[in-house]
Amino acid sequence: MSTEQPQDPRNRPTQQQYRPPAPPPGQFAPYPPHQPQPTSGKAVASMVTGIASLVIPFIGIVTGPLAIVLGTRARGEIQRTGQKGDGLAIAGLVTGIIGCVGYAIFLILLIIGAATGS
Repeated sequence: MSTEQPQDPRNRPTQQQYRPPAPPPGQFAPYPPHQPQPTSGKAVASMVTGIASLVIPFIGIVTGPLAIVLGTRARGEIQRTGQKGDGLAIAGLVTGIIGCVGYAIFLILLIIGAATGS
């Protein structure tokens, strides 16, 4: 008969993470491989559409609000996942807002000019 008692599965020893073997005396251990965080695609798209709203005439009416929406969503995603691209998202927000305000001013002046008509 065996004197070994069944073990509780909750009391099992935890698994150890893999550790590379120690380097020989007089040498340094190698650095672990670097895994860079990817840049958020929404942040890049926000910046591109924001710049397009400033540079390309009459397309800013569509791309300005799109840049604002993409920039806002990209910042939330970046804070949640830790990706890179927060500066790109902010640049997209700023250029999108400037594009929207610029085209709003342009439309107001256009309406005033049409109303006063000469």
